[in-house]
Amino acid sequence: MSENNNTQASTLGSVSQGVAGAVQRGIGQLTGSTKDIQDGTARKLDAEEENERSHASAKLGSVTATAEGGAHVDNKDRQQGSWNQTVGSGKQFVGGLIGNESLRAQGRAQYDEGVRQETSGQASDLAGGYADRIGGAIGGTLNNDKDEQERYKKQHDGGKAAIRSVEKDLQKKADATE
Repeated sequence: MSENNNTQASTLGSVSQGVAGAVQRGIGQLTGSTKDIQDGTARKLDAEEENERSHASAKLGSVTATAEGGAHVDNKDRQQGSWNQTVGSGKQFVGGLIGNESLRAQGRAQYDEGVRQETSGQASDLAGGYADRIGGAIGGTLNNDKDEQERYKKQHDGGKAAIRSVEKDLQKKADATE
């Protein structure tokens, strides 16, 4: 497997290596083999670190970048939906503050529309991200041309950035509701 393909399979590879390390450690415990326990533990820790690196990303506004160099700009519906939620919440607050039920209702409708827009944009980014990630991994594996492998790697990494972008937004909302 080439270096590009190792990067593309890092999440799945780290999971399988973690399982293999746990099994090796378990066998070492059953047989009393200190070496197997140590090697299995080390393998499992390496897999956990690889998984962490695989999920490393940064999001600034509507742009997400991954540690591998993938980049993604959020779907316009996500951005517009977020804006509509913010404005809608403001209208609801002001309407409630001054006792204007019409403004409160307008705010609620705008907020609800924003949720629908953002959700639609997230679904689009997520579907496109998975398609790019899978297509890039498969294309990079099946192609021997270095330039084509690099193109597929960029496709894969861009898809990964799209997925991480949606994950970060969903986690941010989950954290805010706690």
